[in-house]
Amino acid sequence: MTPVPNPGQQTFAARLNLLFEASAPEDAETPGRYVEYTNQQVADEINRRHGAGTITAEYIRRLRKEGGPQPTAPYMSVLADFFGVPLDVFNLTSTAASTTANEVIAELEHFLDQRLQRQERDGNETLAVLARSASRLSPQGQARVVKYAQSLQQVEELEHEAGEGETKQPKHD
Repeated sequence: MTPVPNPGQQTFAARLNLLFEASAPEDAETPGRYVEYTNQQVADEINRRHGAGTITAEYIRRLRKEGGPQPTAPYMSVLADFFGVPLDVFNLTSTAASTTANEVIAELEHFLDQRLQRQERDGNETLAVLARSASRLSPQGQARVVKYAQSLQQVEELEHEAGEGETKQPKHD
């Protein structure tokens, strides 16, 4: 992950997605692979801590989407509590809060950079570059990358099958 030049200009969705990515626990079955919490898992835990009906997975999904709704302070508060960050992280307007927010965001980005560097050392460099690039995308963009990769895999399989079935014919002039 490349540090954002001016974290104070990030959107709420970008900051929330950064928190999802940075808090992703390591997969117990696949060391070195991190799996983000689902919107449902986050909603369930917030509702457990703060009372049923506090937030829904659908609302979290909408908040994570660029151009989504701008949440009120109570929603920001429960999300900040879930991720263990100061509420200032979600304050996009206050210059006093921006210092704290910038420090937290810079720390999260550094943490993710370190994680990716470890993965690069431990895994395939090309895949690490793809993962780093995809990690900067919105959840919708990441889904599109997956679809593109699946389509490319299908094309390569067809090319491979076509290549095996062909025999070289001599050229006649």
